[in-house]
Amino acid sequence: MTGPPGPLVLVPGIGCGTTQFRRLRPGLAGRDVLALDLPGHRGAPPVPRVSLAAVAARIAEQVPPGSVLVGHSTGGVVGLLVAVRRPDLVSRLVVLDSNLPVTADALARKAARAAQVRSPRWREVLEESMRTAWGPREPGLREQVVAGILATPPEAVRGLWADVLDLDPRELLAALAVPALHVRSSRDVDLAALAALNPRVRGVDLRGLEPGHWPHLTEPAAVLRALHGFLGSPSLEG
Repeated sequence: MTGPPGPLVLVPGIGCGTTQFRRLRPGLAGRDVLALDLPGHRGAPPVPRVSLAAVAARIAEQVPPGSVLVGHSTGGVVGLLVAVRRPDLVSRLVVLDSNLPVTADALARKAARAAQVRSPRWREVLEESMRTAWGPREPGLREQVVAGILATPPEAVRGLWADVLDLDPRELLAALAVPALHVRSSRDVDLAALAALNPRVRGVDLRGLEPGHWPHLTEPAAVLRALHGFLGSPSLEG
């Protein structure tokens, strides 16, 4: 890659909206930033049949060539698909605590959660999962985030969430041809194993700060440091 990185494209997680990046915005002043809601979220047009592949294809339609794609959680998984399938669109990828395990035990735990999403009590599982993932910070903000997730149309959430949990990401991660950064704040992702799978992927571990699953809301300064360090690294030029 030569020259400065392209525009930043921000993609939120499942049930979430682009306003969740508001605490990052001041630190991104001077950059070209585009925030995209997932289909069926916050008024964004839905896809006819919800699937991870269909959602990634819809997002890809809106990503300018050469973008730095920054995705939180499911948004990061969507970003991975876009980066692998449309490398002309993505110059670099940043995933914020996305569920991208690469070890056998972590993949097994992910598969067990996928079975729960197909059960009749999937909305209870969703709420419990999101509350547990939040962490100890700002309980009032947690309630706002969880309420927004639960208010998102079920047809935009359930199939997409199930596909993300069903996904074994190792093949996609191994095929990734652009530099990537995984910012881990709560997920069970082995960053060393991830780097061994694909040396283009580096990791930053924020778990010591106890930010929970939404580090861009609870620890925006740490996320910005990781983001700027990644984008400014000379080793990624040329």
